[in-house]
Amino acid sequence: MRRILFALAVVAALFAAPAAAQATTAGAATLAAANYNKSAGTCAQNPTTNSLGGSQFEHSCAGGYSGGPEYWCADFAKWVWRNSGLNVSGLTAAAQSFYTYGQSHGTFHSTAEPGDAVVFSSSRGGYANHVAIVTAVNSDGSVVTANGDWGGESGSMAHFAVTSSVVKITIPAGSASTGSWVAAESYYITGFVGASGSGGSAPPDTSGNPYSAVSLCGSGFGVVDSHDLGEATIFLLYDDDSGKNCVVTLADADGGAVTMNATLTVQGGSTVADPGSYHWYAGPVSAYAPNSCVKWGGTYKTASWTSGYGHCGSGDGSPAPSGSNPYTANQVCGDGYDVVDHHALSGATIYLLYNGSNGNNCVVTLYGDIAGAVAGKATLAVQGGASTSDSGSYTYYAGPVYEYAPSSCVKWGGAYLSSSWTSDYGHCGSGSSTADPYTPTGVCGSGYSVIDSHNLGSATIYLLYNSGYNCVVTMVHNGNGAVGLNATLSVQGGSSGSNPGLFQWYAGPVRLSAASACVKWGGSYESTSWTSGWSHCG
Repeated sequence: MRRILFALAVVAALFAAPAAAQATTAGAATLAAANYNKSAGTCAQNPTTNSLGGSQFEHSCAGGYSGGPEYWCADFAKWVWRNSGLNVSGLTAAAQSFYTYGQSHGTFHSTAEPGDAVVFSSSRGGYANHVAIVTAVNSDGSVVTANGDWGGESGSMAHFAVTSSVVKITIPAGSASTGSWVAAESYYITGFVGASGSGGSAPPDTSGNPYSAVSLCGSGFGVVDSHDLGEATIFLLYDDDSGKNCVVTLADADGGAVTMNATLTVQGGSTVADPGSYHWYAGPVSAYAPNSCVKWGGTYKTASWTSGYGHCGSGDGSPAPSGSNPYTANQVCGDGYDVVDHHALSGATIYLLYNGSNGNNCVVTLYGDIAGAVAGKATLAVQGGASTSDSGSYTYYAGPVYEYAPSSCVKWGGAYLSSSWTSDYGHCGSGSSTADPYTPTGVCGSGYSVIDSHNLGSATIYLLYNSGYNCVVTMVHNGNGAVGLNATLSVQGGSSGSNPGLFQWYAGPVRLSAASACVKWGGSYESTSWTSGWSHCG
């Protein structure tokens, strides 16, 4: 009797297993459809929670540059699969990871099945620029998809991500096959990928070239981006284990030996290229760039293309942000902080802020030229007390750094690439400026008297005289840290002197003998300058 019951149980299990697998796949289709019109999450301009009550899809609101929103089509697809009980091992925020998943698990389907991930690319080939989830296959052969991160506004990655949503797109039956152009998606279908255990085959081969980008670059490399040249395609690949990028230009077909090239440049580092006359491909060229942006490109016959700097570390499939910085110094330091001073660098500005409610100063170096992660620094020191700094490779800003200084002077500064600056001690308590404690006669010395002056707005140039000697000093009205100052003095037919530099209170004194000669005197405060004519002759 036990044997009969056991046999019946085995038979029941054999019939039940496929049904359970199908239910899981169908569950993914249902879950994806339940999130039509949902945004990236609570970070979006139209904030929503997903259908399970979460604040984002995987890392859609927090996986980008400086912990902000990221391109999230793959985040959405992975979230659907994971919450449907499907295997998501190896999947990342890059759409390409779904193609690689299909390769490693042998789960490419020749036709769409509900719950599949459909990978798209800008040209035919083995890579992915976008991924969606199949929510239904209609009786007429058309395929309904749920597309995460769709329809966002152009601009930075973060702006696109917070303005996009999950969009329902139906692919006509005539376009619902591998290699077909889908007008509504503006992409080719690279393939339909099922979850592990759903069956399938090796990835489809849609190219006439017997070589592939992955086989040329080697084991461990996966395609993270591509660019179509018309008769050839440039591929960018990355290997997580080695930290290397690889570029290869693949011809669509053998057109004989033609001019080809593959190029790769690491921002702030090396450049490699492989120009020549080739039948099938140029490259591969590779470079180590686990924490740097890269510029990549290639040539086929007369067609050539080179990217801007992007893919900034770890082969991230998102382009480097460009344009204006979405952050302000006040946002970075936080509520209650107000800007009390700033200093411009080439490509960035250092800001000093103060919070009257807690007595803290804050320094942030805010980038103006947004082109991926680059070296930056923010520093802050309290006179006679603590100091702090924050240096590294950042996209939008270095800092914020904070120190408590309600009744102390502070020294603040920063750096952007090779440009750096540090103030003298100033802003002595409450983050405010203070009146200049010096006088022209005190600076020039005993016996000197002011005989002329010129107001520059935030500073005054003084000319003083004492027993045949002239003296010039440029004095700020209120101390706001070190600023660009100068004091100049020339004796007609004789010598001249000046004292340019970064000073908190004054430039000079500049003293010259001019007992019986005319003098020309002047100075500057930041971008404002003035010089007299010849005067005060003896």
